[in-house]
Amino acid sequence: MYAYIIECSDGSYYTGWTNDLNRRITSHSEGSGAKYTRGRGPVKLVYWEFYPTKQQAQRREAEIKKWTRSRKEKQVKGFAILKGGRDMKKTMKDTIKEMEKLFSIPSPSGFTGKIEEYIEKFLKENSVPYEITNKSAIVATLRGKNDQEHRTLSAHLDTLGAMVKEVKSSGRIKFDPIGGYMMHSVEGEDCWIHTQDEKIYTGTILTTKPSVHIHGDAKKIERNVENMEIVIDEKVSSKEDVLKLGINVGDFIALDPRTKITKSGFIKSRHIDDKAGVAILLGTIKHLVSKKIIPEYTTHFFFSNYEEVGHGASARIPEKTKEFLAIDMGTPGDGQTSTEFDVTICAKDSTGPYDFSFRKKLIDLGNTHKIPYQVDIFPFYGSDASAALRSGNDFKAGLIGPGVFASHGYERTHQDAIENTLKLVLAYLVSE
Repeated sequence: MYAYIIECSDGSYYTGWTNDLNRRITSHSEGSGAKYTRGRGPVKLVYWEFYPTKQQAQRREAEIKKWTRSRKEKQVKGFAILKGGRDMKKTMKDTIKEMEKLFSIPSPSGFTGKIEEYIEKFLKENSVPYEITNKSAIVATLRGKNDQEHRTLSAHLDTLGAMVKEVKSSGRIKFDPIGGYMMHSVEGEDCWIHTQDEKIYTGTILTTKPSVHIHGDAKKIERNVENMEIVIDEKVSSKEDVLKLGINVGDFIALDPRTKITKSGFIKSRHIDDKAGVAILLGTIKHLVSKKIIPEYTTHFFFSNYEEVGHGASARIPEKTKEFLAIDMGTPGDGQTSTEFDVTICAKDSTGPYDFSFRKKLIDLGNTHKIPYQVDIFPFYGSDASAALRSGNDFKAGLIGPGVFASHGYERTHQDAIENTLKLVLAYLVSE
């Protein structure tokens, strides 16, 4: 059963309910659907909602009929953007493709040049103006109907990784982590070592006692950075052999993302945090530009590059920003409400509560547009928004993102969570 709104040829709206949308719209256009629509055809279906029972559809019809013209226009406008049939499917397909490409570009904090080049290329291809900050963050801008008050959305390009700490006499490499992750989560993982002269070597992260056939305590050894090392895939047996390859202290180490997308829609990869958020912003930009949709307020898209080490969006926020929304991740798990299928709206993280009125606005948009969401608290978490607030910026801050299971490990989410986050972002940008 459906509650629906049609637009008549004279621009007026008619609200009704039916169990067969196509047949009902045809009858309205032919002049046999309802007394009001006779002589006002052809009509166009501009909004609909599905309900399992006739009674629910009729109740919703009665509610919608009480709305003002202005509210109906906003509902129709949001519906066109969020449920644009083929358009939305294409946007989702483009977003997932972008995400896969982003996963393949190594970008541990401090080593984000290649992914920054990729973002610049994307913005140029879509004719979106941007600027680069002194610490190489990228700020793209789409002008809105209101240019007096601005909105800024962020996602971070940088990921977890490591750096060469020492070349050992054995020819193996001691490393120092970049970002906060558990050592057991990287044991046995492949990695890429990027040298100063742009050579790339592969290796594997292991404990210093990796074989149960040699070390009686191999299973019990504590998984900490002191007991971990990298075995590189080269014929080396000494420190000198490694140095001759051009590997030195300070070289960056990137983790193999091991990206997989299942037939059931699950996305498994390292660095979903926050390349999913970056892909969502790219999908948003492409959707707005290609459909010539003007956001309600001038909107900046801030691609930060030091979030994993705490100071991502701490500087150069556009001065007219009144609301700052970080697109990062939710954290599903025991005691959490976040799921891998919904967009999560964060109420509070380790730095404190996010703005209540802003959170309420996001919740209202989720309810209005029937976007599945969860509200959650992240006890061990910081974001670009919290970094920006700590820097003394004066704006309301919020945080949303897809639920990502096993954060800072081999992560997993679902395409539904990506789509729901994308829809909430779009709904927000066209809202007042």
